[in-house]
Amino acid sequence: MLEGYEAEQAALNNEVIGLEDWVATREEMEDNVDQFLALLEKYVDIPELTTTIVNEFIKQIIVYAPEKVNGKRTQKVKIVFNFLEEVEVPEISEPVITETTYGRRKTA
Repeated sequence: MLEGYEAEQAALNNEVIGLEDWVATREEMEDNVDQFLALLEKYVDIPELTTTIVNEFIKQIIVYAPEKVNGKRTQKVKIVFNFLEEVEVPEISEPVITETTYGRRKTA
């Protein structure tokens, strides 16, 4: 009977540790969302997007290698926002035309 009690106690201790980790993670996520919402409130009506604003919102931009699908060049871009882990950004269905830097001199 004592062995059963000790096994149950060990299982409950493990469950408590798991729940404490879960609570800590949820609290951190809540803090991050609160910080992100405060940043959103700061920039409610911005007339134009500046480098400073982009730097405050975006932590990282990952540009993947281009692929050719059905004769069309596609390129995946992932944006990682500050304070938020994963945000699903909808895929753009129409092509985005961008300026190229071909022919321009690179400066270091």
